[in-house]
This record gives sequence, structure tokens and C-alpha cells, in this order.
Amino acid sequence: MTPDPFTSDGASDGRRDDAEPGTDGQVAKSVRHLLSEDRTCELLGIQVESAADGRARARMRVRPDMVNGHAIVHGGLVFALADTTFACAVNSYGPPVVTASADITFRRPGHLGDDLIAEAVTRSREGRSVICEVTVRRGDEVIGEFNGRGVQIVLADGVPSAGSNPVPGSLSGRAGHEEHRARPVGADTDAVDGPDAVDGPAVPDGPAVPERTPGR
Repeated sequence: MTPDPFTSDGASDGRRDDAEPGTDGQVAKSVRHLLSEDRTCELLGIQVESAADGRARARMRVRPDMVNGHAIVHGGLVFALADTTFACAVNSYGPPVVTASADITFRRPGHLGDDLIAEAVTRSREGRSVICEVTVRRGDEVIGEFNGRGVQIVLADGVPSAGSNPVPGSLSGRAGHEEHRARPVGADTDAVDGPDAVDGPAVPDGPAVPERTPGR
């Protein structure tokens, strides 16, 4: 049977779906919608306990198929739990947010049968950028610490619109691409000094390339 991604149902006890800030057991409507299409949570058995007001809590039990050759939980699965909890926290405000960059520090190994609990706290929101920290624990022991940056995206007909792809280091997808296309200083001059420059006689220019006629 597929695990329910929600460990509590707000409708069953009269609580609102869109969650009071800081209330345990509440899952915002925006997060419920997000997880309704999330097959990764089903695959890994991740259960979201709460997600509201920039905070979230989720858990995952370490199964035999999650343990690597060192007899410890695969680090990528701990990352997946943390990233999912991150997503629930930053999307609990309503507007859609995706991960632009993230890193994790593993403090202790997890083992078969461990019940891992991840707690996310949003630290800042500025423009389209969101910073959120996640701590993954086994009981009182810290397993991993995750730091992520999210970017709010624009949806068109339910899918991200062109130009809203997150690029690390920029608040819009365009800035990163423009920086990538930028020509080096001096590129329009006769010579460009750099590590690849070689002293010697000038190399004659090749044949001129005819200009392309519009429409051909």
C-alpha cells in the first residue's frame, strides 16, 4: 500500500487546510497540492507532519533498500528527505518555489530502522529568493544539516514559464545566461592577453565569411 504523504488530515478534526502559523500538524493548501503530484515521497515513504508559515516537519523510516554497502543510509536519501522538507517550508507561503542551490553536511550516519525526522525553518525572504535551513535528526542526534536557496517561479498553465528557470547567483533565469554569454574584456581589440596567449608572428586571418542574406 502506498504511504500517505500526510500523517495528519486537517479535514478529519475540523482544522483548516491552510494552517495557522506555527501550529503543529497543519499542512498548507499549497503544500498539499504540491505533494499530491509528488511520487518521490510515495517511493521513499516520506510523511509530512506539518508545513505552515515557512516551517515544515517530515519523517522517513530507513528501509533495507535505503542502506548502502557501508551498512548506513545512503546520503542521497537523507538529502532527499531534507530537500522535501525544505520544499514544504518555502512553498507553505503560497507562491511556487523551487530549489536553486543547496548543500548538506552529514554529522552522523543513519542506520537500518532509524526514524529520521527533518525540520525546516525559513530564515529569509527577499524578492524571489528564499533561504531555508533543515536539520535532520534521529532522536536527539543530528544526522545532517541542509542549507538551501529557493527561487519563486512563474507558472503558465500550471508549468514554469520561459525565463523563470532558477539560476544560482541570480534572481531570474536570464541573468545567469547573460553572464555566460558575456565576452571577455578586450575581445573586440586586436589582442587579448591571457593564459592562452602565445608570443610569435601574427596569424593571418582566414577567408571572409559572406554575410547571410535575410530569409535564406
